[in-house]
Amino acid sequence: MTCTWAQQLPARAGTDLAHRPGRNHRVGLAWPRLPLAAEVAIVIAGYFGYALVRLAVRASRIAAMAHATALGRAEQWLHWDIEPPLNHLAAAHPLLAETAGYYYGLLHFIVTPLVLAWLYLRRPAAFPPLRSALVLATTGANLVFWTWPVAPPRFSVPGMTDILVRYHILGAGNPHGPDSLVNLYAAMPSLHVAWAAWCAAAIVAATRTRWRQLAWLYPAATTFVVLASANHFLLDAAAGLAITALAMLATRATPRPDTAEPILTTGGAARLMLKRKPAMEHASRGADDAGQAAAVGTAAMLAAGPVARRQLLPATATARLPHPPTGA
Repeated sequence: MTCTWAQQLPARAGTDLAHRPGRNHRVGLAWPRLPLAAEVAIVIAGYFGYALVRLAVRASRIAAMAHATALGRAEQWLHWDIEPPLNHLAAAHPLLAETAGYYYGLLHFIVTPLVLAWLYLRRPAAFPPLRSALVLATTGANLVFWTWPVAPPRFSVPGMTDILVRYHILGAGNPHGPDSLVNLYAAMPSLHVAWAAWCAAAIVAATRTRWRQLAWLYPAATTFVVLASANHFLLDAAAGLAITALAMLATRATPRPDTAEPILTTGGAARLMLKRKPAMEHASRGADDAGQAAAVGTAAMLAAGPVARRQLLPATATARLPHPPTGA
């Protein structure tokens, strides 16, 4: 039997109450947590999908340059063309340039898998929708890479310094280096910014620490790096944020208030019972005392006879009392 006070508590995000799906429960585009081997297979399949897109757009250099030129003109019209001053700032300071280059080449492939593994091992309840959001965002980005390739500013904007090539970051510029493994015309949307935003959103959603909002510094720093290294336009970064936000919304479960029944989790029930234990003990003692008093009073009235009972009790209460035994 469900406690009345538990049913009356509101179900808020971050509490120990959860919604039990009703009949018309609307579920986001998320799937359950799979065994580790299956989850790793999904990651590998996603990489091969990216590789196929990279091979498919190799012959689209002319289209990629045309699209990049269009983005550059749009940013100039909007006065959003902040890439050149940031790139010149980084190029003038070797330490800043190399830091930005290694940040761009490494953290993208380190932080995201670590956050994904942490969610799988330590936050299994939050893992399914967040993992699904990452998969959807990456898939959507790959579709844009395939259908609308865009060259980065370091290829398409005159006067920009290719920091990765200039400082030989991770073998950039080498025909047999990392450039041969990445899609050089996949600037729109910025997958670096999209994944960084996903990491921050995952940490904020899966933790309750007061410092969790600091996670947003990671996508902010990533945005600065991709612009200063001339690898993305500002519009590319904005598109990366947008595609992650859409994926998070698409994978979020949205129960109807009239068809979702609030249920109390085991840990929440234990904590609430501890909080209410003194009040419950006091109420229990009061109920016992009242019950004893009522029993004594009833016995006295039964012994007093019918006349006394009519004087002590209203007619409706008397009608419910048992008749005394014969000879009382």
